[in-house]
Amino acid sequence: MRGKTPFLAAFEGWATHRPPAWEQAFSSDVASAILGREACTGSTVLHYQEAVAGSQGEAAYQEFVERVGEDVIALARALNWSAVSPPWLRGRPSRRLDEHTFAYGQGDELVIYRYDPDTCTYGPVAYAQPPRWRERGALEAKVRKAWEAAERWPQEGQAEYEATLRRWLALAGEEFALVIGAAGLSVPLNEEWMIACALEPRLVGEYLDAQVSVGLRQLDLLAASGVRYANGGGDLASKNGPLYGPRFFAQVVLPRYKQLIDHARRKGIYYIFRSDGDLWPIADMIFGEAAAPAFNEIDYDSGMEIPALQERFPQLTCIGNVPCGLLRTGTAEEVRLFVRALKEKALPRGRWVVASANTVLPGTPPENVFAMLEEASVL
Repeated sequence: MRGKTPFLAAFEGWATHRPPAWEQAFSSDVASAILGREACTGSTVLHYQEAVAGSQGEAAYQEFVERVGEDVIALARALNWSAVSPPWLRGRPSRRLDEHTFAYGQGDELVIYRYDPDTCTYGPVAYAQPPRWRERGALEAKVRKAWEAAERWPQEGQAEYEATLRRWLALAGEEFALVIGAAGLSVPLNEEWMIACALEPRLVGEYLDAQVSVGLRQLDLLAASGVRYANGGGDLASKNGPLYGPRFFAQVVLPRYKQLIDHARRKGIYYIFRSDGDLWPIADMIFGEAAAPAFNEIDYDSGMEIPALQERFPQLTCIGNVPCGLLRTGTAEEVRLFVRALKEKALPRGRWVVASANTVLPGTPPENVFAMLEEASVL
């Protein structure tokens, strides 16, 4: 089977001789090396490319957005992927401060981002208001703002979301399955919100309810457009486990996930739960009780291994698990040995999509990407 059929097979549990391939994020510099030209495809390099284009005006930014779609499709064809995704974009900066530094937002919401060309990182270096715990009133204001944004979404966000859906459906055509970000749910992983989990769980729940409100609408739009794969979830763990406890997850977060996963199921959509880190302390809740049908960003280096997941959750579709660090710093032979061992255990059970554990990072040698896909029998 070629094209998008193997992707559906991995979600339906059909027997196949090879797994499908897909990456939710693929660094632009690595794609450029593979395609033999400058490409805009993903990761922090893409966010810097976006900031540069966005600082040059609306026309330059729209040209950049068009190019992203074309480059992702070209890369998917070169690597024989079965699915494609719109890369996550940060949006246009409010102004450019110097060659590598950009401002986003204004007033109390101003954040300064900086790109480091040596490490290809792009992240916040200064805040007008650092995300620290202040007092309940400050948190209540953020919850109100989240609900105001959710209530405005049908008028202000839905049209843009539908336009993205239409454009990427046209790009994917009959050649690729389309996996699109939808119905994500997360507590911000910073000091303010982690303290809020302990002191103000009710307010955190209200904040998540605003996300659920938008997520349900997004799932409805996916179903109406014929899109079957929602890349949802949200980061919540490190290599040492969830950043908030299993009890808080069970009482506050899990019921909201159930709403999204159940709604997706009723709409005929596969909800992909996405988070790296060690999720074993809450895995039975996510993949058992809530019955999320798929798991993305499976973090081998944090102890999450597909064969163990398949043993505990036979109906779970597993995506990734090839360590990002191994792909970036290992040899092609080391990558082959890892993928060979994984394939021997995972493929007989089906429900496996070969991919990096999270992202093909900047600086990853193209030969290691080819080694991963060749050993999995994708290329």
